[in-house]
Amino acid sequence: MIERLHLSTVVLVAAIVWGFVLILDGVTVSITWLRHLSVVTGVLLILLAAFDLYLWRLPILRSWFVKRPLLDGTWRAEIRSNWKNPETGRTIDAISGFMVARQTFSRLSLRLLTPESQSEILGAEVLRSDDGSYRIIGVYRNEPRLGVRDRSPIHYGGLVLQVVGTPPVRLAGHYWTDRDTAGEIALSDRRAVHIDDMTSGADLYAAGAR
Repeated sequence: MIERLHLSTVVLVAAIVWGFVLILDGVTVSITWLRHLSVVTGVLLILLAAFDLYLWRLPILRSWFVKRPLLDGTWRAEIRSNWKNPETGRTIDAISGFMVARQTFSRLSLRLLTPESQSEILGAEVLRSDDGSYRIIGVYRNEPRLGVRDRSPIHYGGLVLQVVGTPPVRLAGHYWTDRDTAGEIALSDRRAVHIDDMTSGADLYAAGAR
């Protein structure tokens, strides 16, 4: 989100440039025109904050003014890992969980919840390709439950997700970790609420809330 100092600088430079243009056009310019600069800056900051938090979501602005995909809410997640059990040499079954997205226009946070761990995005970027499609690229930290850390320590990784649909109906991609494992991840069935744990996620989808 833009800071007041930066916005004040932009407004001041714009006012100075506009003043020079008026002078060149023969208009008399008074320095008193700048006395309400702080009020203009304050109003713009309020409008920018409202846009960043709420207004960009309005249907009337989407598709023509706002292109960024709306991902906010809770998604069903399915993870398929290439990790092999050292005792059996077999890969594990698909893991079901939930991805919780908290989003403003300028920021996106993601938290993946599974029965054994949770992963938090340390930094994520929503990128637009030349063909108009979107991808999410991020770096995350995975924190397993204490009881399983003997075989699954805290680790870091990266992920790439392709946004499918307008509006988004699915996200699909892959991930990799610093413990030499990788896999695929698919997100679907978004609900416009946020959950805090696996239990509340199961209750949300069992209740059929949208």
